[in-house]
Amino acid sequence: MNRISMNAGWQFVKLPKGIPAEREDLDWEPVSLPHTWYRENDPYHGLVLYRRKIEVEDGWKNAFLEFEGADQRCRVFVNGREIGEHKGAYARFRFPVPDEARESGLLRIEVLLDNGVSPDSSPNFGDFTIFGGLYRNVNLLVTGEDHFDYCYYGTDGVIARATVDETGCGLLELEPHVCTDKTGALVAYTLTGPEGELAAEGCAAANESCSLRVAEPKLWNGKKAPRLYTLRAALQVDGEAVDETVLRLGFRSISMSPDEGLRLNGELLKLHGVAKHQDRAGVFSAVSGGQIDEDFDIIREIGANAVRLSHYQHPQHAYDRCDEDGLLVWAEVPMLKMTENGALYANIEQQLMELILQNIHHPSIFCWGIQNEIGMFRDAPFMHEECRVLTALAKRLDPNRLVTAANLYNVKPTSQLNAVTDMVGYNLYFGWYYGEMPDYSKYLDNYHALRPEMPLGISEYGVDCNVALHSEDPKVKDYSEEYQALWHETVYPILQSKDYLWGSFIWNMFDFSSDRRNEGGVKFINGKGLVSYDRSLRKDAFFYYKAKWSDEPFVHLCASRFVKRCREKVDVKVYTNQRAVTLFVNGAEQGTLSNNGNGTVLFRDVALEQGENRLKAMSGELADSLIFERVETAEESYRLPEETSGPVRNWFLSDDDTVKEGYYSIMDTAEDVLSGARSVLVRFVPSLVEVLDRDVIPMGLSMKSILSRELKNDPDTMLRINDALHQIKKEL
Repeated sequence: MNRISMNAGWQFVKLPKGIPAEREDLDWEPVSLPHTWYRENDPYHGLVLYRRKIEVEDGWKNAFLEFEGADQRCRVFVNGREIGEHKGAYARFRFPVPDEARESGLLRIEVLLDNGVSPDSSPNFGDFTIFGGLYRNVNLLVTGEDHFDYCYYGTDGVIARATVDETGCGLLELEPHVCTDKTGALVAYTLTGPEGELAAEGCAAANESCSLRVAEPKLWNGKKAPRLYTLRAALQVDGEAVDETVLRLGFRSISMSPDEGLRLNGELLKLHGVAKHQDRAGVFSAVSGGQIDEDFDIIREIGANAVRLSHYQHPQHAYDRCDEDGLLVWAEVPMLKMTENGALYANIEQQLMELILQNIHHPSIFCWGIQNEIGMFRDAPFMHEECRVLTALAKRLDPNRLVTAANLYNVKPTSQLNAVTDMVGYNLYFGWYYGEMPDYSKYLDNYHALRPEMPLGISEYGVDCNVALHSEDPKVKDYSEEYQALWHETVYPILQSKDYLWGSFIWNMFDFSSDRRNEGGVKFINGKGLVSYDRSLRKDAFFYYKAKWSDEPFVHLCASRFVKRCREKVDVKVYTNQRAVTLFVNGAEQGTLSNNGNGTVLFRDVALEQGENRLKAMSGELADSLIFERVETAEESYRLPEETSGPVRNWFLSDDDTVKEGYYSIMDTAEDVLSGARSVLVRFVPSLVEVLDRDVIPMGLSMKSILSRELKNDPDTMLRINDALHQIKKEL
């Protein structure tokens, strides 16, 4: 097979009025791929058209158009004939070029894309931007008459399932998919080890499975030793190799216990992970291989041993980097809102098949995720059933990996959403969207007590931060860099202390685009990242985790962007993985303090002189410096204006004041209030009830969250609603 890049020479046009019969007079724009038309000031959703031509060379027996990703729904035409349709933005797919088009000598390719939200395909909801575009590579595959089946769910024609049996022997089950009608066609397999040594070889008839054994495999062992094998599968016709597929893979074992967590090759491994989306500033979803490499270099720097590639299939290069770097991967499909829609089910099942079959050879992937926060809208039996279907499908395709799901705070431990998969993660945001930071401990212990059979981890946790905002006394929802740092150094030790947790994933490694957001003084950005959207800036919280996870010696003085200080004395925080740090202010030594065991050294009540103060933290030869400027009045630009801080802010002293034990309150979910205290909402907000009944607002949100937006300028009505809910007792 010969792969020809088709990234150059495209033309592009938006079609807001639909597809015209005459297209030459359209306002075509020349573009190169990867390409997205998304711009923050022009987030167009609708139809677009790409086109280009390519001349056919002599000797092309077969040709296939390969799309590594097309966002969202795609129809492809060659020489005026539709050759295929694909629904789903994130998986690779291919279509064969018709013989008559290939024989014509010129391929006129048109790609019709639609990135509008559809109820029939996923994602149909989500806290991330649907960009649109041919945002990954497009190639032309040229093969001979006989070849591997490159249209089999976008795979390279060989499904390789590597396992380790109870004796420690490596087993490789090979499932070929070949296009040939030649009698006696064979597939010859050669497996070479991490050092290039021959590990195993075998041969079987085309389209017949084959097994290889490696007596003492060199295990892929995470960051300790990410050893990879190379499989070459050669299609042979009449003794001649006519096509070849190459895959990298690894041998390792994964097991999961509800009391201990995860074992890799028999050894306990607590996952300290990060989650990431694929996009970044400037290029959005149309990232290059070099930019993906930069992301994983930053993940390597922080010292994480796992990554959740959220919330969809990522480029192959991302999974390759995880294999090479020894990162354990949670891979998932974009099921974020499940409705009773058979077309939606068929689409997500297709996307799950593509995800698994295209990526099953990657040893880094330890689990397949089938849904994220579908309980946000409601928790219904039809969801449980479809999750069982998805779990069974994943197990049929890949019996040797775990299946997982990400639930959120309002999904009760006893829910059937917690009884379908092999393991679960919870997306929890105590101390940000609800509750207090210490609430993690009680919540997790309660879950484990009610679901002792289910392995539990944290699939998301974090808080938003705008690095332009700062506070001497950081508080929830001030969006300050200091609150984000304080939150993480408070919450993570709680997660560490729970031996039954298999691990956790920070939400998020990088700020990412969310076109529905406007908060914290920033538009279109989810600011929970430890690193800025353009990757130029590491927030203070990044260095907290580097202190906890990385072996690279360093010291980091916090609050370098919090320059202007109006207090005579300030606390100075240092994150480090060294034993002790010495602080200097304007050259004068302030003392030496030991690391508190949480990666933190805190110098309290450090005096500042008027004007400029030069601070330096040292540990041996390691040093970090910053400048504080003492000023007379607080810098107003460091905090948000009160009116932009959030809807109906501070109208209750605390969540505890809102709750009456055994009775309904606005802290309950919309689903619970509608089912048990609907009359209260009908009395006070009948129009909102009509909206809730249409299933357009997430029913898993608290009524407080929903009412805060509905009654932004009327907090008194919200108080009356809560008082009325306190009169209705919950049924046990």
